Amino acid sequence: MKKRRLNTYVFISMFFRSFLIQAVWNYQSMLSIGFCFALVPVANRLFKDRQKRIEFYNRHLNFFNAHPYFSSFALGAISRVEEDMVLEKKDEYIKVDRLKNALMGPLGAIGDQLVWATLKPASILVCLLAVLLIDIYETKIVFLFVLFVLYNIPHLYIRIFGIVKGYQSGYDVYKILKIERYKTVKNLYGALGGLAIGIIISYSILQSGEADVKFAIVFAISLLTAYFYKKYKQSIYLSLAIPSVLALFIGIIIENL
Repeated sequence: MKKRRLNTYVFISMFFRSFLIQAVWNYQSMLSIGFCFALVPVANRLFKDRQKRIEFYNRHLNFFNAHPYFSSFALGAISRVEEDMVLEKKDEYIKVDRLKNALMGPLGAIGDQLVWATLKPASILVCLLAVLLIDIYETKIVFLFVLFVLYNIPHLYIRIFGIVKGYQSGYDVYKILKIERYKTVKNLYGALGGLAIGIIISYSILQSGEADVKFAIVFAISLLTAYFYKKYKQSIYLSLAIPSVLALFIGIIIENL
């Protein structure tokens, strides 16, 4: 068995570079520039010849899109495939393109469901709840730190685990790209977010009712409108925009009556 060329330094460097994967995001190639930038340590380690490195960069500057956190799985898997090509002295780089193309859909779908739809809103809602209920300024600062930790523990785990498991899996990385693997985290953060938003809504209704029952009515109408558009129209933007406009419109009418 031939000795592996990629070492711990390469993976650590790739991990830190992955934070800049969206730095040059564009509509033409999406994440490809940042993705290639993250793979530079791999190219430097595998290819001493300048022309070989240029060919490597050209391969990975092609269109690539994925969730920025879960792209770490692609980084790990592509690193392994590129290394295997060098060790086996093969020149079948069309397989690299096929693997990248095959990974885009799963990486984007899992990331959107887990991170954007669960982890991020749940973390923000928990912190918002603390800001609403706690009057002590110093304690609010502490909860900002709680928000930072709550969000970044799974975030950093995904980046690190993705590179490691992606490298270990190589071509078989698709086998571990299943949302079910993150069911516990998804359910936990979903429950936290649901609990937080339930308390926030109850608190807001009580507060607006104490100030003026008309405010509570406006809030309730806006809430029901938001629920309708999210539940039955499946539109996040409309569920935010229409209730806001509706609340403003009703509020102006009430104030001028």
